[in-house]
Amino acid sequence: MITLNHTKRWALAACLAFATAGAAAATWPLTGDIVTHDPHLYKATNTWWIVETSDNGIGVKYSANGRAWIQGTAIFGNGLSWWGQYNGNTKTAWAPDIHEWNGKAILYYAVSSFGKQKSAIGLATASSIAQGNWVDQGAVITSAAGDNFNAIDPNFFVDKAGQPWLSYGSFWTGIYVTRVDANTLKPFGSKYPLAADSTGIENPFIMTNGSYYYLFVSKGKCCDGANSTYRIAYGRSTSVTGPYLDKNGVDMRNGGGTVLDAGGGRFIAPGAESVSNGALARHMLDSQNNYTPVLFINDLTFTNGWPAY
Repeated sequence: MITLNHTKRWALAACLAFATAGAAAATWPLTGDIVTHDPHLYKATNTWWIVETSDNGIGVKYSANGRAWIQGTAIFGNGLSWWGQYNGNTKTAWAPDIHEWNGKAILYYAVSSFGKQKSAIGLATASSIAQGNWVDQGAVITSAAGDNFNAIDPNFFVDKAGQPWLSYGSFWTGIYVTRVDANTLKPFGSKYPLAADSTGIENPFIMTNGSYYYLFVSKGKCCDGANSTYRIAYGRSTSVTGPYLDKNGVDMRNGGGTVLDAGGGRFIAPGAESVSNGALARHMLDSQNNYTPVLFINDLTFTNGWPAY
């Protein structure tokens, strides 16, 4: 994870012409404010939303059609006092995850420092995403040096029985999932290991299609310029708690994961994936513009039970 100054602007027209020229029909042509890091995509009624990593609170974008994006007002733009113990008293929040649940909007997010295991996942709630009257509920999971997990990159998910879960994690021992209380929205009970990789792993996202649960992750290094190795990988399971196996039958807890997107050409290191209404969003680094992270969205399809775009 890195922070991103969202005031940075550049010549989007040239970038977009390059990004869409010759691209697959499933790639969405995007305009407007498409500089982003860790975009979480969510469609609520007639508005598409993105929440994102930001240097000033939690970044927000919105769009009427999912193509033309406008930068909105950051959530907790001045930071919150309790964040300082985890991120050095800065205003930075990472990898937010936004949803609607039981008639209200919910937002999970992470506060940490790069390469540190002292981390926390926070929760905020609002009457609706559009209303934006967010109230912070504090930390719901924390980790410290020496723990067997890292409390970052939250993803809220509801299983086929209507039970909510939260997946999270990164380097060290990888990705976990824990049940969430339907009323308090706080995780409880056992944490189940889902995926690990010695090259680095983070950004879990769980969804269903047909009879399977699918776990998407970002593997490798996110933010090292030309040396970035981020890539999106996945596996599937008949249970939300796994095991998740890739196309070759390798358990993701043992380093498995079929690569969905590794980037290439001008735009490299895709990661921080999320899915809403059949569309998969992620950022990629623009190798011709100081490796600025840029938003990409594609239609997500399934062929013989495996995702593709």
